[in-house]
Amino acid sequence: MHFNRKKQSSIKFKITPRIGEKKDKKKEKKVVENAPIVRSKRKKKKLKIVSRGLNVSKLKDRSKYKPLSEWSDLLKGHPAFILGNAPSISKQKLTLLDPYFTIGVNRIFYLYTPVVLIWQDIQVWKSDRKSIVKQKSVRICTKVSDPRKAFLNFKVKEGSFKFGKNPKVLHGMGNTSAIAAQIAVNLGCSSIILLGTDCKYGKGNKTDFYGHNKDHKSYTLQMCNNAMVWLKDNSPVPIYNCSTNKLWPKKDLSDVIKRLSPLKMNKKKFMEIFKK
Repeated sequence: MHFNRKKQSSIKFKITPRIGEKKDKKKEKKVVENAPIVRSKRKKKKLKIVSRGLNVSKLKDRSKYKPLSEWSDLLKGHPAFILGNAPSISKQKLTLLDPYFTIGVNRIFYLYTPVVLIWQDIQVWKSDRKSIVKQKSVRICTKVSDPRKAFLNFKVKEGSFKFGKNPKVLHGMGNTSAIAAQIAVNLGCSSIILLGTDCKYGKGNKTDFYGHNKDHKSYTLQMCNNAMVWLKDNSPVPIYNCSTNKLWPKKDLSDVIKRLSPLKMNKKKFMEIFKK
């Protein structure tokens, strides 16, 4: 390939005007036009990540918060409001929960931002990773459901549900609300308030408050019922039911809050407790 010497010289040398002489704008423009385009590799990587809808700078939970093994009794005395995804939760006035500790399950972020967001299945990450990345909750999930290794991870042992002593090791498969209840007890919470744990369909055969969950299986409702029966029989703390689950009498959310009179805080203060 042959190079034009005139073009090369226009790149290497910039013509400076003498004193009192006007600048030659055409020559300066020529220098800019002929200059080689240099693109940074880092910029390419960033563009690639943005195109996937992921802001990596927000994935700091693992470095920002204490590991789950250190969560024991961090919230002793506080009640835990567990937010499931069943249809009845859409009728709740969830802003009442802003001063209190909340654990939200799966896709609850469509409706409300909890203090802690928990999920087990990789399908939740695959279908909703853009929304998960934007969340301001403390995000915890199984290792399999955290392909970017950014969040706090817990292990789930197969077999029956049970309350253990290590918040990082939980027990039982098939229902995330039961897993959330184990976390609440490990945190030292004084009681559990259930919302959106109906274990039944809503109007129009809705599986969840947002419509039909594509990951819903024919056995999901039965597994939900089994988990709630276990919770009723084994919970070491009182349970208050604000969902339409018939295993407990239904309570009004505002009445439960008045009865418990929990200490008012805000999400930021709760999240400070979990920080390293």
